[in-house]
Amino acid sequence: MRAVILAGGEGRRLRPATHTVPKPLMPVDGIPILHIILLQLRSAGFTHVTLSLGYRAHMIKASFGGNRWAGLDLDFSLEEEPLGTAGPLTLLPPFEDSTLVMNADLLTDIDFADLFSRHKKSQAVATIALAQQNIDIAHGVVEVDEEQQVTDFREKPRMSFLVSGGIYVLEPSLLTLLSPGGRRDMPALLAAAREQGERVEGYVFDGEWCDIGTPEQLERATAAFRADRSRYLSPKEQSELWAGTGPAEEMVGG
Repeated sequence: MRAVILAGGEGRRLRPATHTVPKPLMPVDGIPILHIILLQLRSAGFTHVTLSLGYRAHMIKASFGGNRWAGLDLDFSLEEEPLGTAGPLTLLPPFEDSTLVMNADLLTDIDFADLFSRHKKSQAVATIALAQQNIDIAHGVVEVDEEQQVTDFREKPRMSFLVSGGIYVLEPSLLTLLSPGGRRDMPALLAAAREQGERVEGYVFDGEWCDIGTPEQLERATAAFRADRSRYLSPKEQSELWAGTGPAEEMVGG
């Protein structure tokens, strides 16, 4: 089982912190988010992970000390310029089988193994992990018809949406829709597949999901991880992170 982690972004919304530490190494309660993700993937049965790097790539590579980390085989791909969320896949050797692709800034308790298994059974060209997000509207929401008559009035409703979790399982055939050398984002790639009649599946999970793209989101993720580490990592995995390479603050130069 193979995975690709997109870890090349600059993390501009997290500045000034990302001036010195790349976002994939941003500590969540003292542990780099990328290291948490890798251990979760290993637990799900993944054995080979490609890290697509860009900003401060040397720091991320150095945090692993080579091409073998925690029992995982690692390799690295370098973006010379930002290529979006799908473009970096054109720099990789062709996929040989279904491959999980995900962002490097996610704290989640999704069952990666179940996602992968469900995709394999679906016969879809791609599966998107979907998280439920709720937004509380602070005002009354009013709807009117063409004659401006009020047809609905809801006081401070809660709106619910399914959002992309930034985690996908892709078939090799999907990558034939990508042209090398240009920026391409995942929504455009999946839209192109659907236009050609391909099946794109949604995998809805109701667990925890948070990206760490802003200081506020990083704070929420840190609080969630600190409150229940075992939800995300087993006690053995937690011990590995600290005993195997030393304190996480040292790993990211803190």
